[in-house]
Amino acid sequence: MAKQFIKEGYRPVDISAALGISRSNCYAGKSDCPKKEDSDEVHLEDHIKKIAGDHPFWGYRRITAWLRHREEHLINHKRIYSLMKKLNLLVKKRPHRANRTPQKSKPRATYPRQYWGIDMTKFMVPSVGWVYLMIVLDWFSKKIVGYSMNMRCRSREWKDAVEMAIQRECPGGSREEDISLISDNGSQPTSISFMKDMATLGIKQIFTSYNNPKGNADTERVIRTTKEEIIWLNEFSSLREAIEKVSSWIEVDYNREYPHSVLGYNSPCEFEAAYWEKAEKTAHRIAYNESSQGRQYETIR
Repeated sequence: MAKQFIKEGYRPVDISAALGISRSNCYAGKSDCPKKEDSDEVHLEDHIKKIAGDHPFWGYRRITAWLRHREEHLINHKRIYSLMKKLNLLVKKRPHRANRTPQKSKPRATYPRQYWGIDMTKFMVPSVGWVYLMIVLDWFSKKIVGYSMNMRCRSREWKDAVEMAIQRECPGGSREEDISLISDNGSQPTSISFMKDMATLGIKQIFTSYNNPKGNADTERVIRTTKEEIIWLNEFSSLREAIEKVSSWIEVDYNREYPHSVLGYNSPCEFEAAYWEKAEKTAHRIAYNESSQGRQYETIR
């Protein structure tokens, strides 16, 4: 009887007085009613399943960052971890058997257009064969500034990716910047034509040392992300489809929206914009201080 009254919306204190029973019996009946927290939990679980389905290589930290920064959910990472563990969605760590010691430490970029990395990967499109993807990465913002896709992987295609980066990032020309291009010792970046063109563009080349897994690690890591997020999840029917989907992922899903762990789970474009905003404020502050000191000097004179 008490359960029925609870479901109809009566207060436990009124039910206990009317039926002559203790109030605890009324609260016991209330537990059978569906709770808002339970429905929210089910909704959250379904939403996590969807995100994990779209991004099967994302762990609980990145999914938490996506919910916080992109969807503005105030949620704790421990809750996401417990739910993903319950749903068996946690990403298992892969054992790395190789245990190499880097010979040298890699350069650390402190501002955009200081260090760029270039590398390539290939994937199969059944209708045409192997397709090669060349990527140029800004090591400071982790932004893909240039890329090229082709059925061939010559120095020409590598130069196309660099030229795209220059056109987008260097409006005054690459000679106005002090850019260093980091690559491995492959046949394309060490070719005479490629090195000659880089010297003409005023770009300094840095080649990684042998047996140094961290030499071009930033670029290689973003290529792995490209495989996990777009290449391995799609079966491209044509070269045109591959170019359209990969280009769209680079321009929108990665550069503008991807929650990058090294950048505090900001996207590369967000991180770069924050840097330039801070640099502009600093420049204005310096200019203001210099002008104030100049006025004070004139007053003293």
